[in-house]
Amino acid sequence: MEYIAVTILIGYIVYLHYNLNKKNNLIESMVGKLTKLEKEWDTEHVLNLLEKLRQLSNESNLKRDRLFDEKVMKFLFANDDDSKIFAHYTKDEKVAKKIFEEGFMFVDSFEKTVEQIIDDSVDLTYKHNIRKYYGKYIIIICISNEVYNHYDSELKRLDKHNIQVEQILTEHPSCINENNDEVFTLSKHFIKGYVNYETGAIEYNPKFKPYFNTPAFNDNLNRLKD
Repeated sequence: MEYIAVTILIGYIVYLHYNLNKKNNLIESMVGKLTKLEKEWDTEHVLNLLEKLRQLSNESNLKRDRLFDEKVMKFLFANDDDSKIFAHYTKDEKVAKKIFEEGFMFVDSFEKTVEQIIDDSVDLTYKHNIRKYYGKYIIIICISNEVYNHYDSELKRLDKHNIQVEQILTEHPSCINENNDEVFTLSKHFIKGYVNYETGAIEYNPKFKPYFNTPAFNDNLNRLKD
């Protein structure tokens, strides 16, 4: 019995040694080929290859991202001097068009689903790279500083620091969803439009009014007093 066990063990050792030699031979062969290529490639060859890779990378980025086209930047920041601008990303164009008609719905906190953007390329690049994987359609929300600051001051006067201005800028009372979260709908008049950052195509909201104000906003404030 011991003889059989020893024989099996010796056979297994031989098998391992054989496979190890095969791997070593393969590695030596690959190293030899790479070394040969390395000797044949001069500095100019390597630099040309790197330049081609860089060009391919740039072409790919241009095809995928038109956010920084001049017309898109003008669309984003035409109201930058007198308004606060926010961006929300979505994958579905139907959702973007629905927001034109119904307004922008958000749960509890407006800031969770949007980014405030400013006319600064570094800031925009950083925020875009964080959000762009949520979808290629960017909803642009624009609220005049005059309207925003007025209701911000009113909330501070009422000592309602836990309430966001965007929660006041709704034409309909908030509601509770199936998850027991409070849902708000920012007025559709603050929706400037949307842009497809892959193609640069822009859709304008014909109902956009950054200075829009309505008694419904004051009604929302008055409910906070109760």
